[in-house]
Amino acid sequence: MEYTVGGKWPHAVMEPHRGALVVQAIARRLAEVMAEQELSANALARKSGVNRQVITNVLTGVVWPDMLTVVDLEGALGVMLWPEHARWRIPAPGQAPGGVTEDMIAAEARAQEEAG
Repeated sequence: MEYTVGGKWPHAVMEPHRGALVVQAIARRLAEVMAEQELSANALARKSGVNRQVITNVLTGVVWPDMLTVVDLEGALGVMLWPEHARWRIPAPGQAPGGVTEDMIAAEARAQEEAG
């Protein structure tokens, strides 16, 4: 991927390009969920209706998935691929990425425990 500064996709250090950071987060989560559910790209393709090559290309950073692809994959997997999107701090142009921190996740978990 052209926005990679160092390391290997999808865990590479990235330039602060907002779109690339979002795609990286989605690809990373997709790989994690596929491993957790022991799904190959072929099996996920059958389950989701998304072409196997598209899934492979998203996982390797060759393409950026469109919203319909993300929705179809989420539906087949039963999870959101970018679950922190509502509070994920996308950097402003030219700023370093911040993302969701462990402190933010812990604070949200405590708030949910207290609420219910």
